[in-house]
Amino acid sequence: MEFNFKGKKALVTGGGSGLGRECALLFAKNGASVLVADKIPERCEEVCNEIKKYGVDAIAYSLDVRDYNSVHHMYEKIIEEWGRVDFVVNSAGVCLTEEITKQSLHDIDLSIDVNIKGTLYSCREALALMRPQKFGKIVNMSSIAAKACLGGFSVYSATKAAVLAATASLGREAALDNVTVNCICPGIIRTSMWEEILDQIAGSDLQKREEVWKEWNKGTPNGKPQDPIDIANMVAFLCSEEARYITSQNIGVDGGYTF
Repeated sequence: MEFNFKGKKALVTGGGSGLGRECALLFAKNGASVLVADKIPERCEEVCNEIKKYGVDAIAYSLDVRDYNSVHHMYEKIIEEWGRVDFVVNSAGVCLTEEITKQSLHDIDLSIDVNIKGTLYSCREALALMRPQKFGKIVNMSSIAAKACLGGFSVYSATKAAVLAATASLGREAALDNVTVNCICPGIIRTSMWEEILDQIAGSDLQKREEVWKEWNKGTPNGKPQDPIDIANMVAFLCSEEARYITSQNIGVDGGYTF
């Protein structure tokens, strides 16, 4: 898909890998400059180098979304460099799986802090800038786990359901200021996050990892594996002028896994 984002300024958290990386590259391919935020600096730099090949600007920003001050300074940075922010994709997240009586309090707190607080912190800063400029597009990343609530995913599902609720409320708050807020519920995609899930379920046993992966994919009605670009295309559409009347929505891009 092709979009005209020439001159637009985008910010992507979790942009160093997986879905965030794919979104950042698609923005750049269609003319937008991108601030790439990620906890691992080397990943930010790598993606920024790829972005610059498209002839647009890129900023690498090392970020822990749990730290509000760091999130605030990130938005100060994009304003200092580019004067505005048009698109924000909140893709930073963790998925720690375990039956709740066995899950550590550390992992429960980490999931809440990254998936809920990190998303809200970024939305707070983005809306403070977008609403006065009377334009902006925010896309949050939820998950099919927010709807298909399975054993071992209780905390993760709860955090991603919170993203659905926050998105719906924030979209209504900002609607009169020409700012849209939506979220996407991706399906099963073999990103670095899913590799970490396989680490938790199957460890280093390669055969078991593949068996678990195939078993999970059986739940997708269309029987086809997904790629990160499937999510990035929807993100780009939600940031396009054609999607101007879509806000407060959660959109499943999952091959029919949820409804």
